[in-house]
Amino acid sequence: MAQSFAAPEPFGGAQAVKWLIEQEFVMAPEEVAMGTEGAVELAFTVQADGTPKNMRVSRTLGEANDKEALRVASLIRWFPASVGGSALDKEHTLLVPISAKRYKKAHAKDGPPPAFVALPADDSGMLYPDKGLDSLAAPLIAKGLRGLQAYLAENLRYPEDARRRDIQGKVGVEFTVETSGHTANVRTLDALGAGCDEEAMRLIRSIKWRPAIKDGKRVRSILKLDIVFRLDTNRRP
Repeated sequence: MAQSFAAPEPFGGAQAVKWLIEQEFVMAPEEVAMGTEGAVELAFTVQADGTPKNMRVSRTLGEANDKEALRVASLIRWFPASVGGSALDKEHTLLVPISAKRYKKAHAKDGPPPAFVALPADDSGMLYPDKGLDSLAAPLIAKGLRGLQAYLAENLRYPEDARRRDIQGKVGVEFTVETSGHTANVRTLDALGAGCDEEAMRLIRSIKWRPAIKDGKRVRSILKLDIVFRLDTNRRP
């Protein structure tokens, strides 16, 4: 009997990769001015431990776009390929779409950069654990980390399907805070269903963060949060 094969899969699926590229990809001003449209294709090996290796350009869109595509793609976390449940190394490809038109529209209302960008960013790509950091990543909301649960409760949109079916509980979410302060690699650890998982990820993506700091540099870090779905019994029909 043939054993089942599963291809490499990015944390959070294809949608998470799309969000990461949209947030992190920085087009060179000259590429925007030229109205560049197209895609960079990358090839690489996703190793059995999920680490990408030997990432290279297999279809170019010019030096500046190729370089930025490689940088952004290196931020993606992966589940490895597997056969019969056993992980293995596997070649994989990724298209990084590039559109000056979409880029200009997405960044038309960008404000001034946050103060933390004055600090240099660690460009090693390493993900740092909490231990040993000078300061943890913190949400740029009222009261920072102390105000996070209140922010989540206030901005949660209870899915109608979950409300109808009286579904309550919590969705555990894991994500990275990049050196830019954007969230990436958002994935659910505990599924609740009925639209709750998608809403939990939307909430996380709605928050801008101050990245973690180590040795005076902005660094990447991993965070885990529980998003609680609890119906207000006083508001039920």
